[in-house]
Amino acid sequence: MITSFDPEYQATKRVKRGSAVMEPVLAELAAWIAAEWRVHVVNVIYNEPGTITRQPQLQVCVEHSRERQEFFNGLNFDYLKQKAIAAHFTELVNHHRASRYAVDRLLVVFAAFARLAREEADRCLSEPEIRSLEERIRNPDLWTIHRSFGHVTFMFHTDEQARASAAAGLREAYADLYFELLRKHDEFQYLRRSRFSVAFDSKENLDRNFGGSWFAYDR
Repeated sequence: MITSFDPEYQATKRVKRGSAVMEPVLAELAAWIAAEWRVHVVNVIYNEPGTITRQPQLQVCVEHSRERQEFFNGLNFDYLKQKAIAAHFTELVNHHRASRYAVDRLLVVFAAFARLAREEADRCLSEPEIRSLEERIRNPDLWTIHRSFGHVTFMFHTDEQARASAAAGLREAYADLYFELLRKHDEFQYLRRSRFSVAFDSKENLDRNFGGSWFAYDR
């Protein structure tokens, strides 16, 4: 499935901007999926066998996470919907005689573009911008600002400092300041302050429960 680091995501951004278009067969499939399930399909990506999996793969990139959920059944993708999309794609390939597409054992997966774009916006915040924010805050209790996969944690030196800062209402104040920086990198205007939040934690907790390891903390 697509991550915000992948070339497939960059290709989808170009389609979203209007600077690139889907190939005709994929565009027809996207229109059919959109009509069938009332979702907005940003892009459909075809991966040849061996590029990602041993079988050919279609990555259907809808716009929002709630639209992606349309293709789940419980915790897994809905097999019947995967099968229906694979069957319709096979029909289109045969109709257009588009022999470059392999369809045997075709795997269909789904991604949400907006979530990836929000992650990228956060990743585009530079370290100098973060350090500058820490200087603006000028709180001696604040150890560092930690970011991981779109989640933001203000790390204080001690548990007590984190609790006291939260009780003083600083979580919302710091979220405002961080969001002010973040929105500058929000190319597609997906971010909403009402849905954005930050966490408070401490170096004390990091050292005590995770051995000081960011890798363990972020898992």
